[in-house]
Amino acid sequence: MGMWKGSQSVLSVSVIIPAMPDGDSAYTASMKRLFEDSRAKTYSKNQLIHYQGDRMTQVYLVKSGYIKAYTILESGDTRTILLLAKDDIFPLAFSATLDWSDYQIRYFYQSLTEAELQAMPSDELMKRIGDDHDISNAYMSYLAASNEIIMEQLEVMKNKKAIDKVLLTLPYLISKSGKKIKPDVYELQLKLSHQEVADLTGVTRETTTTLIKQLEKKKILSQHHGTWRINMTSLEKATDG
Repeated sequence: MGMWKGSQSVLSVSVIIPAMPDGDSAYTASMKRLFEDSRAKTYSKNQLIHYQGDRMTQVYLVKSGYIKAYTILESGDTRTILLLAKDDIFPLAFSATLDWSDYQIRYFYQSLTEAELQAMPSDELMKRIGDDHDISNAYMSYLAASNEIIMEQLEVMKNKKAIDKVLLTLPYLISKSGKKIKPDVYELQLKLSHQEVADLTGVTRETTTTLIKQLEKKKILSQHHGTWRINMTSLEKATDG
């Protein structure tokens, strides 16, 4: 482990790429059964799917595209809590009893790209979770993994140095939309604006733009036709004092 020059926060990028259960074939099979006979829905880019505070009447499985879960602070600033990609489920309901009758959705959910979803009425989904032990375990594992990622993202935002917030967010972006194109290089399939990165890291857009230029100079990040490529070797060197 090490530090970015001038930073007071110790970083370790080798252990912060979040692990979700969707790489497990048993999990995938359970989710397929859970959303069997669900209704296909398509959303255009930047379409609001749910408001924070809505009642939880539908649950969605992402088939393609990207969704963001976000909240609006008292200051009026937007904070992105999660990025959702293929095989992710939303809205998230952190309820051990699965009593969703009066559950209010915690975040806003909006499409970042055109997105194809599978929609299931929440009461039917809850019944399937209750009736099938394997599905119940898969769903609870997904909630636990999602909660861990949310906690990790909140910890990232607590860093005092803006550069640390951006550096620690890069592995998360890889985990959600990265495609390995070289042994140590990942290309993000999701195109993010500087404002969207700012919302994800808790850094201002102006500062985000400045930091991205620094990362390009350090060969950590490069841009090709609006697509980001992240060099993990350079990223690890940046955090090795």
